[in-house]
Amino acid sequence: MTEPDSPDRMSQPAAGVVESPWQVLLVDDEPEVHALTRLVLGRASFEAKPIELHSAYSAAEARRFLAHHPDTALVLVDVVMEADDVGLALVRYVREQLGNSDLQIVLRTGQPGMAPEREVIQHYEINGYFLKTEITAQKLHSIVIASLRAYQYIKSLRPPHGTEGDRPPTAAQGAHQRFLEQTLLRDIQGTEPYLLAQPEVHLASDVIVGIELLPSWKTTQGVLAWSHVADVIRDPGPRLAFDQWLLSQACSWAESWQSLQSPPLRVSVPILTEQVSDPGFLDMVDRCLAAVPLPRSMIDLAFPEAILLDKHTATCDALGLLQARGLSVTLIDFGSGMISLPLLRRLRPDRLKIHRSFVRNVSSDAERSAVARSVVALAHTLGLTVVADGIATELDLEFFKWEGCEVGQGDVLARSIAVSDVARFVASRTDVTH
Repeated sequence: MTEPDSPDRMSQPAAGVVESPWQVLLVDDEPEVHALTRLVLGRASFEAKPIELHSAYSAAEARRFLAHHPDTALVLVDVVMEADDVGLALVRYVREQLGNSDLQIVLRTGQPGMAPEREVIQHYEINGYFLKTEITAQKLHSIVIASLRAYQYIKSLRPPHGTEGDRPPTAAQGAHQRFLEQTLLRDIQGTEPYLLAQPEVHLASDVIVGIELLPSWKTTQGVLAWSHVADVIRDPGPRLAFDQWLLSQACSWAESWQSLQSPPLRVSVPILTEQVSDPGFLDMVDRCLAAVPLPRSMIDLAFPEAILLDKHTATCDALGLLQARGLSVTLIDFGSGMISLPLLRRLRPDRLKIHRSFVRNVSSDAERSAVARSVVALAHTLGLTVVADGIATELDLEFFKWEGCEVGQGDVLARSIAVSDVARFVASRTDVTH
């Protein structure tokens, strides 16, 4: 079997197929793997749609394909190809540079020692990890169908665009939403979440000044990140319960990290609750803080910009009460919504986190650099700290340093790690710095 000039030429849809087949990409440098996979999936389908299999023999080919085919649902990736970690680098390319969080990524490896499963699952946003020796024909078919189901599920969480999104949901859509919510609640309430930590780095000094908690669940619908939980669960009761669990975790970990450095690390907690002015939310925060003796300044509550657009007066008052308790407040995904300058002045968060879409490739994109520069200038005018989330290259890092952005997150600064490894990681960074 000869290699094609490009992955697009590898797969021709069969005559008479229906429109919009599932797009699946196989990335492996062994031609026999492609031949066997094509044999197994030759007539496979899901939800009455055929599976169209494409092939790439290197990570470079895969990058080109995925950049031009954002509708790809699943990619099966060999870890070791032209380099030992090229498959892992491809994962980061998809998640960080392409910003594609919906694509299902399943790693397959014949050399588990090069990429131990536990470390890979903790550090990389993947949806599956398998040894090549354990994948039978039936197992491969099951992996693909389960991944397509998860992709379909994640896509169903996205709000419709355009005028369709402004129409009230139909009875069928409402029933489907309730089914998704019940399924998700059942899955995540019975599953211990992965809890990762994303370091926040002071750009001028390269010192870690904070930790953002990143929880996710392995469910029957695939790995579900915290942001996807917010997409589907609308009931304020479960949202408040999830916030209480995560804030309790944050307080506990913050207490254990107090002695790592001075001033101590700020622990940032993403919040799901929309009604932040609800007395039940404020009571929950007080209970969590009272359970652990630690400076309130160590806890940061991060709210998405979108949930602060309604009930302006009550929301501003609630944020003021949280700040009066000594907590800091971060407004995340800033730049993606339509929040007004007068409202921002009234909200007065302590920090603004620039949306990742304006951080990636900022050094080479004039439009993104203009937006990022404007956000930094606006924040500084209001006396707010700026956090750039998703810095992936040295050039982008230099841009934010030059513009006076105080804090950054991203692979070029520090990878996400297990919360249990934070103390060791901070100590190692301190040793290197000094």
